[in-house]
Amino acid sequence: MMRRRVCFSLLVALSLALAACPPAPRTVEVYRKDGLHFSHFSDWKISEDRTFPPSRKVREVILHGPDNALLIVLCVPETSSMSVESFAASMAKGRAEAIKKKLGVGPLTAGEETGGKSQATIAKIAGEESAGIQQTFVLEMLGQKVPHQASYFMLHTGGLKLMITAQVATRHLEATRPGWQQVFDTLAIDG
Repeated sequence: MMRRRVCFSLLVALSLALAACPPAPRTVEVYRKDGLHFSHFSDWKISEDRTFPPSRKVREVILHGPDNALLIVLCVPETSSMSVESFAASMAKGRAEAIKKKLGVGPLTAGEETGGKSQATIAKIAGEESAGIQQTFVLEMLGQKVPHQASYFMLHTGGLKLMITAQVATRHLEATRPGWQQVFDTLAIDG
């Protein structure tokens, strides 16, 4: 019995000591693959880097950050007719359809069937001002309404159009912006 108490006390002390340790400092990591490169904070992770068959001319890189933040870079040929407006509209429509399919309900905010309200926005990407589209929408999950923001931008570089999506719950927007900006500032295509 005494041995159990000592072991329990040691486990509690170890747990408290570990809880008191500060988290590892955030560092900057460089991602470089097939000509695309950028830097990102170490608490952001690349979850996917894939090309789309059969043409293999479209590439998608997805980064996930803290608080379920999302950053997507879609590389399409410069000759594509895609504009930032059509890209934002397509993403909103896809989001609404995915929500309906997954949850078996509509987009969850009455009157906003295509993903919410849109307005113009600007971000500095690769050293230049980039005009974009910002959408706000509400997801209702488990009885709670969670406002979100998604911004869409287009960058012409290296013979490609880079279509960029940055999305997060509105309550985490200010904490997420530096992570997005780290990628925006360093985003480039070789050649």
